[in-house]
Amino acid sequence: MTILVSPKDMEESAQIGAHIRHLIHQEPEIGLYLPKTQEKIKLALDSFGLDDVHLFVGGPNVTGVVAVIRGHTKGKTIGLRADSDALPLEEQTGMAWSSTFNGKMHACGHDGHVSTLLAICHYLSKHRDFAGTIVAIFQPGEEGFAGAKYMIEDGLVEKFGIEEFYALHAEPSLNVGEVGFVPGYATANADKYEITFVGKGGHGSRPHMAKDPLVAACQCVLAFQTIISRSIDPANAAVVSTGCINSGFADGCSVVPNEAKIYGTTRSYESDVQETIIRRMEQISKGIALANDMEVKFDYTKLYPAMYNNPELVEKAKQYATELLGADKVIEWKRTAGGEDFSFMLLAKPGCLFRLGMKDDTHCSGVHHPKFDFNDKAIATGAACLLTIALNRAAS
Repeated sequence: MTILVSPKDMEESAQIGAHIRHLIHQEPEIGLYLPKTQEKIKLALDSFGLDDVHLFVGGPNVTGVVAVIRGHTKGKTIGLRADSDALPLEEQTGMAWSSTFNGKMHACGHDGHVSTLLAICHYLSKHRDFAGTIVAIFQPGEEGFAGAKYMIEDGLVEKFGIEEFYALHAEPSLNVGEVGFVPGYATANADKYEITFVGKGGHGSRPHMAKDPLVAACQCVLAFQTIISRSIDPANAAVVSTGCINSGFADGCSVVPNEAKIYGTTRSYESDVQETIIRRMEQISKGIALANDMEVKFDYTKLYPAMYNNPELVEKAKQYATELLGADKVIEWKRTAGGEDFSFMLLAKPGCLFRLGMKDDTHCSGVHHPKFDFNDKAIATGAACLLTIALNRAAS
């Protein structure tokens, strides 16, 4: 028999979570070290009467918080993760709880992720009649800082005995009350590259006496567009995007610069596709440098691995969500080419991340937008769905 905790059951805890969200939203912090956010989370957990709470999981400069909540009977140990960091944006929501820190805001819903997991912690503090152990993980540094990687490397799985991981993420294109699931690869390998062509500067009127690195850089950007169309199986999705060319200066229009740099990102899902992209990029950049009689430096960095939702566990989670919310509220969602560092946790243990609907008449902005604000109406749905999945998996 499926264990169901409904959104109605979560209403009181969701209201508490919403209040804490507003406090966190007012003081957003960026990166791995979020002392104010950590303090708010710790105070909330203390007020719930939870005493098995661990700080700085991830290292002395990583404000990861972990709360362990044990049920009355034996079962599996399930990790629930909420990311907690903000973005470098100037807020334009006009909400009473708007950011008080210039140039920083919670534009990706991480304040709501924290409040949803705190709502779960509050509920479980009053309802211990479950099997197994729930480990609530509040993780900083998702937005480009790989906070999940630090926590895994600090022994998150081993210290707390976690057997499966689950998480949610705000999704503005889904209606509030809906959830979306993606089996298999749900987000992409998110990598970056920097390529430097080193030529020979000179006068623009005497190009034969120079070696123009800007011409080589432009050739390289265009040649990269053939990687996806000619080196990757059309059945596999991938992206190579150059976001910046840096060479010369505006007042030096008659100067051939000494060097030119190109910066960009690649996205892929399968590891063999990722390796093909890297190999072809290096071949192309070195070949163009040779053709232009100059040197090239090729730097490629793998940032976040593709997030793989275990298909079997996704199917089980969807079944629980369908019994809880109804089939019309459980959506078959599409994978995206965005990056997500929950992937590091899913490399360590199986599980999945699902999407939580935000959209209604007053919540229409996308994530990473200065007018985005997490929808408080979604907290009860998100907490109920995540907790129902966790309790059933813990009891399985």
